[in-house]
Amino acid sequence: MRYWLLVLNEDEYAEQQAYEVEAVEPGAALPEGAADGDEVALAGPEGVFALGELDGPAIAYRRRLEEPEKTDESAAAAERTRDAAGVVVGGWTALTPDAWEDLVRSLPTPERRRDWLVTLSMPIEAVDKAEAVRQFWSYIRSLGPKELPTFVSPYGREIEGTAFLLGAEHEQDPEE
Repeated sequence: MRYWLLVLNEDEYAEQQAYEVEAVEPGAALPEGAADGDEVALAGPEGVFALGELDGPAIAYRRRLEEPEKTDESAAAAERTRDAAGVVVGGWTALTPDAWEDLVRSLPTPERRRDWLVTLSMPIEAVDKAEAVRQFWSYIRSLGPKELPTFVSPYGREIEGTAFLLGAEHEQDPEE
């Protein structure tokens, strides 16, 4: 078994933060020597956001973090994969078993699963309820998680709700 750190490019990273999927098939070709069962830490420009296992051309998620965790390895790998314009284009880095253990130990302890209330409300002008619902789903499909904020709170404690956009907390102050 080998250990890898995969830095996703900015578009792939944003897509992974927006949707719940079981695996990611990265744009970067698999490195030589990679095999099914290899352990992979997935990172974006802001740090490690998930751990997974290589399964064919894809990486099956085993654990996703609430917030990306910047580690020494992920920061160095992100810098190595920047193009001339400073954009992270992504790529693979082989890790030693000791470097892998250090990376995993530096991640926060997983929290237990619990129920959340996730809402998305928007005013829609329509002739009837059916048209309003059709327009609602059309807006969701056309705008998506990049433009539609959702509000998330622990179930039963709705007053603690926060706004999220693209899988990350987002300020909803109209003056900003």
